Amino acid sequence: MTRSLVVFFTIFSLVGFAAAQQKFEPTADYRREAIATGQVREFLNAMEAMGLVGETNKDWDRASRAYSEASVAAGTIGQLQKSVSHATKAVEMGQRARDPFLQASAILFLASAYQRLGQSQKEREWLQRGVEVAKEIKDYSKEVTEARLYRQLGQNFLRQGEAQKAIEYISHSLQKMEARLTWLKNIPKLRDRGNIPQAIQGTEFQMVSNLDQLGTAYLRAGNPQEAIKAFERGMATSKGSGLKGPEEGSLSLGLGRAYLGQKDFPAALENFTKALQLAEGRRQTSLIQQASSGIGDVFLQTQREAEAVPYYKKAIDTIESTRSLLESEEFRTSFFEDKGQIYGGIILAHLAAKNVDEAFNYNERARSRAFLDILGSKVQLARQGELIEEERALQAKISTLKTKLAEQRSEIGEQEREETSRGRLRQELEAAQKAYTDFLAKVRKENKEQASLMNVEPLILKQVQELLDPGVTVLEYFVPRGRAMLWVVEKDRVNVVRLSLNRSELISKVAALRETIYQVGEKEKFKQASEELYRVLIEPALPHIRGKELLIIPHDVLHYLPYQTLLSSQGKYLIQDYPIHYLSSASLMQFTKEKKRATGGERALVMGNPSLGDQAYNLRFAEREAREVARMYPKSEVYLKEQASKPKAVSLSPNFEMLHFAVHAELNEADPMSSALLLAGEGKDDGRLRVGEIFSLNLKAAMVVLSACETGLGKLSSGDEMVGLTRSFIYAGTPSIITTLWKVNDRASYELMREFYSNLKTNKKSEALRQAQLKTMQEFPEPFFWAAYGLTGEP
Repeated sequence: MTRSLVVFFTIFSLVGFAAAQQKFEPTADYRREAIATGQVREFLNAMEAMGLVGETNKDWDRASRAYSEASVAAGTIGQLQKSVSHATKAVEMGQRARDPFLQASAILFLASAYQRLGQSQKEREWLQRGVEVAKEIKDYSKEVTEARLYRQLGQNFLRQGEAQKAIEYISHSLQKMEARLTWLKNIPKLRDRGNIPQAIQGTEFQMVSNLDQLGTAYLRAGNPQEAIKAFERGMATSKGSGLKGPEEGSLSLGLGRAYLGQKDFPAALENFTKALQLAEGRRQTSLIQQASSGIGDVFLQTQREAEAVPYYKKAIDTIESTRSLLESEEFRTSFFEDKGQIYGGIILAHLAAKNVDEAFNYNERARSRAFLDILGSKVQLARQGELIEEERALQAKISTLKTKLAEQRSEIGEQEREETSRGRLRQELEAAQKAYTDFLAKVRKENKEQASLMNVEPLILKQVQELLDPGVTVLEYFVPRGRAMLWVVEKDRVNVVRLSLNRSELISKVAALRETIYQVGEKEKFKQASEELYRVLIEPALPHIRGKELLIIPHDVLHYLPYQTLLSSQGKYLIQDYPIHYLSSASLMQFTKEKKRATGGERALVMGNPSLGDQAYNLRFAEREAREVARMYPKSEVYLKEQASKPKAVSLSPNFEMLHFAVHAELNEADPMSSALLLAGEGKDDGRLRVGEIFSLNLKAAMVVLSACETGLGKLSSGDEMVGLTRSFIYAGTPSIITTLWKVNDRASYELMREFYSNLKTNKKSEALRQAQLKTMQEFPEPFFWAAYGLTGEP
């Protein structure tokens, strides 16, 4: 078939599909309506077809607009790579149309897609390119387009912690909008005709929004005085223009935060209260959450903890009411800087009131909520595929209705019509939220673990204690911005301890310890770093520990800490005193115990030293390790080099009682669901078994071992990539996973794994690993060689 015929039939099929649906045009209004009515996929298909037809007919203008809308629609349903692809096409079509406005508009969509992918540098580069393109615009849209580009650049710098740069670019955006406003107000003949009054009010609205962003940037820069000036100017502009949208509440929130930063508690409380009243009147859920949290912060900082609790609870109820689909590390980092602090606030308030149980429960809720944000929309759950699609459709509808409500504001002479429209939207939103609540109830009834991946579904303290094995003590940590906290939980009692270090201090201490572990031979430096962390993290718990085994539940940066290396003042490693296993949340016990299986099976799937096309990745001892595992388990199947492929791993893994991967892995802090085991590829397959794909496996293995892994870790972040990897295997069906915290020495890994599997014949997994580490320690005393391994899940 010739290429022209292929193109013809492709266009014919796409156009035919779109024609069977509601007719769409490449505009934001049609897109929003499609999302609100559950037709986003039909809209996406129609825009793709329209773009292709436009290309074929050399109608570059229409093609660019269609691909731009296709990019936004694809992003709405989590198809981020497609979103990038379509926006790139839109830029290309805009270039062919020789229309700088279309190019710059498409660049804004492309930058937004890269932002959601967590690729901040690419977002920034495209926005800077967009600024240059926008200079070529010849009509009235120039200032508006430049303002949007500068504003998004400012937001990019703000997310990266570069507050001064953010101030610079947001100020540029504000100047552009001021210039446009001056131009609009100096058209005397047209001043009272057409859409000029609405254009003036729309420009003033954008100015207010920019002033709100500018105030936030000044707050991040530690300059509350300038922040107050920006917020108050925004308030004056809003009142002078007669605006009745959501900006007044947001500005009041900003003022509350600025006054709180100055410890002016009465002024802070006044502005937070005003923001909350406005938000509740307009049903702005995000603002309700932030204003409620602000009031809680005021009460907490003024020792009125009992009054703080209901406001923090209101904020948390709002956070947990819907699942967000956060894609990038920036968004997840923002979660723990903002929403994570709300959980920290209510935990502190409950502790001050001696409600230790409730404080623990909210710690578990924080972990559950954070994990939902790690998942985003990237996880493949083949066993529950229809449920996932239904959930995403419901969430997309709720999100769109909220956006439309937030965007609506009264226009001159149109207040009554707009209020009627808002009332209709509120009714639609309430119906959509009820449908989502009913949906979650259905999922919970069918599959409780599936429900935990869609909604906050943690255990409470009493349930955790009921699941605890006798002789096990839980050490569960929580690391907010302030001082860290530790719960010591046993079957019949619980104690909580405030630790002496805050998050930034812990990051420094953990990084220092890991650095000394890598520097083999630096014994004194290691001893000092290890003993310091033992004093901070373990000693406060010792008076409360009666168990013979430790279940450690780290948080944040503590996910990167090998607790087994911590040295007591007597010079003993923690692993010498206790078998240790880990979980990312105590609530996971309900699922690991359900999946618990005997490890006495003879069938192991073993993959070692896959061919990756680069000798630097060669793991010589991994092949020997794989054969040794097979020797101890005669019914095993071993795949090495090019045979250790991803397709084999996916197809064979459900058939074995144990899985052993002596391979490299790459953990991705920016995108945890893209972290992957590196296996050999076959055909077009790249060999990367991604975390998002592991969720879709149907495992029956009692244990998964990931040996000799290269973690690929750079900075120490919040540990999301560590949590994602282990949680994916638990959901897939295994109760226990052994992983490593750094690239393990090839030979030491072989010796340790050989000892581990030998011990496993007569010991449970945690004790088998402990004995293997103690034995390896005799030949390789440095922690670098033996301490990387950790057991997550059932011991």
